[in-house]
Amino acid sequence: MALARKNVDATEGPLFSKMIVFVIPLMLTNLIQQLYSMADSIVVGQFSGDPNALAAIGSTASLIALLTAFVTGFSSGAGVTVANAFGARDGEALSRNVHTAYFVAAIAGIAVSAVSFAVSRPLLMLLGTKAELMDAALLYARILILGIPAVSVYNFSAASLRAVGDSRTPFYTLTATGILNVLFNLVFVIGFGMSVDGVAIATLIAQYLSATVVTLALALRRGEAYRLRLSQLKVHRRTLVRILRLGLPAAIQASLFGITNLFLTAALNGFPTPVLTASTVATSIDVLLSTVVSTYVTVTMTFSGQNYGARKYSRIKLSLLYSFVQVLVLSIGGGSLIIAFSEPLIRIYVSASDPNITEVIEAAKTIMLIMLASYPIGFVNDNMTGHLRGLGRSVLPLIVSLIGTCLFRIVWILLVFPHFGTLEALYFLYPISWSICALGNAVMCVITMKKIKAELSDALPNGKTS
Repeated sequence: MALARKNVDATEGPLFSKMIVFVIPLMLTNLIQQLYSMADSIVVGQFSGDPNALAAIGSTASLIALLTAFVTGFSSGAGVTVANAFGARDGEALSRNVHTAYFVAAIAGIAVSAVSFAVSRPLLMLLGTKAELMDAALLYARILILGIPAVSVYNFSAASLRAVGDSRTPFYTLTATGILNVLFNLVFVIGFGMSVDGVAIATLIAQYLSATVVTLALALRRGEAYRLRLSQLKVHRRTLVRILRLGLPAAIQASLFGITNLFLTAALNGFPTPVLTASTVATSIDVLLSTVVSTYVTVTMTFSGQNYGARKYSRIKLSLLYSFVQVLVLSIGGGSLIIAFSEPLIRIYVSASDPNITEVIEAAKTIMLIMLASYPIGFVNDNMTGHLRGLGRSVLPLIVSLIGTCLFRIVWILLVFPHFGTLEALYFLYPISWSICALGNAVMCVITMKKIKAELSDALPNGKTS
């Protein structure tokens, strides 16, 4: 089978510039994806006439994030196996990986959606969702849960495309569906007088359109080894085992963040409703930067994965170094810019007629300052995680996250936060936990790179690494 040559090939040529070429469409893709939830918040905040709508959406944010993080993390296993096969120029393995991954994506998405729908009310009750927010929060959550199969199929398909160097197709797909999502939001909320249900339905439609388009993109890649063919959709046992070995730890790791965010939501539900609104707004704005810079997890995973498949140690090392430089520039510059314009950004979400607008603005600015100031540490940590996954070491960052993220944050919320009871004390868990994880993953990267160097030296003549 032929292998695609028109996509970004990380195994040859200048790495730094190729990384930029690859990451720009990926950044824009993730940014547009974030516009889905931003549009939801802005439209209901400004046009629904319901002062509790933003708080209701915020009450479901951690639950929806947990579910989508699981399927998104799981898809990274497919991305690594596809990248390795592409780097090794193994067309047969590439085809097996794509077809197995797509099949698993559909089944996993349906299963997660069915279970989540059934337990959504008990989970929201467990999180301490306020009585006045429960009906709207449950409706919003259940509609979005119906979209999880589409989210799963889209992420697995997009991961396969990115792994062979095509970050443009997912970008074009989400650009189009993102615009439609915003238009549907306005039609349903302003035109039909709907509230959280309207923006949720708009997002649902956009998600299924995105999944359909990337599926067609894979199916129409005639002559390519990774072309999707319905007749070949089946599970190849060895391929599935490798996808599970790489994807499940990543899914569990991503879910750990979601689990700790459930504890955060429960703690936030103890604050007045304006603080919940502020948290929704601050998170939506912060994620603008997060979705852009966190794309380097995929970049590092793809570039390290392709070069590991090609047995090129020096390029593996440079992939990590160059991504570090770009991540730090973006996170520091972007964070400073958002902090400087924080109040105008907050006012986009909150109606000027809201009687609690002053309290919302002050609380949102507090949250944003803590989060954005600590993002450089968090993104460097994420980068090392992507690097380790690209080298097939998904369990190592999982262990680090289990200790530094899940256990530490839960202990902080249960034991440290109640002693102070302030919003600042609650959110300081992020910079501290990210620092712990970054230190742990740095140690893991050093140890892993030594092993990879020895492994690749033994595989080449005269013990040299390329």
